[in-house]
Amino acid sequence: MARQIHAYYDDTYLTDASATVVAAGTDEEGPWAAVSPNIFHPKGGGQPSDEGTLDGAPIVPARADGLVVLHGAPAPEVGASVQCHVDQGLRRRHAALHTAGHVLGHLGEARGWTHSGHSHFPGQARLDFDPAGHEEELATPELRESVRAELQAQMDAVLARGGQVSASVDGSGHRTVTIEGVNAEPCGGTHVRSLADLTGVRILEVKVKRGAIKVRYEAEHAGPGASPGADPGAEAEAPQGGAA
Repeated sequence: MARQIHAYYDDTYLTDASATVVAAGTDEEGPWAAVSPNIFHPKGGGQPSDEGTLDGAPIVPARADGLVVLHGAPAPEVGASVQCHVDQGLRRRHAALHTAGHVLGHLGEARGWTHSGHSHFPGQARLDFDPAGHEEELATPELRESVRAELQAQMDAVLARGGQVSASVDGSGHRTVTIEGVNAEPCGGTHVRSLADLTGVRILEVKVKRGAIKVRYEAEHAGPGASPGADPGAEAEAPQGGAA
């Protein structure tokens, strides 16, 4: 099998790169190519896929047979050198939502809630928790609003304290994202380099629906680039059980 280096694991802010085609072909969705280094994050872990281009042609990244493949562009020949581009604004928005989701997951778990699901999609971002044992805490709209306000105050305190976000991959290829002063979780997504890169983090609603505590939130990237002095190799995601 072709081998890929996933550059987005190490640098969320790398959105333009030269790469080599390591595999190519055609399937039911049309032509595809796999490149290395790969800067494209595919949909997964609650995070939507990147948008971008391969040699100027729009592509859609997806996971297939252990590779991240790019659908949409005419398949170049294996060994060809290509130019890769990721939509920078969208990448940073996804990273902000994902990182804020990790912090929110930590705050929910600190309340004794058990994390059961998540979405980090823009406009749909939420974390789900098991409501068992917390029925009285969330029994009325007034109590749910009180919990929402508490979570917001706790989120504000974490962000005011700040902390770097870093990622590491072990010998088995498992990646762990660490948010300084918060937690460490298995994750394969993109993240900001520092909590200082987050702005507009708002807990929008806490409700109980379809057997889950659903906490809706929103977040944005704080500026056009990374935070000053941030470690260029730092970043972060979580697994199917975490705030991935």
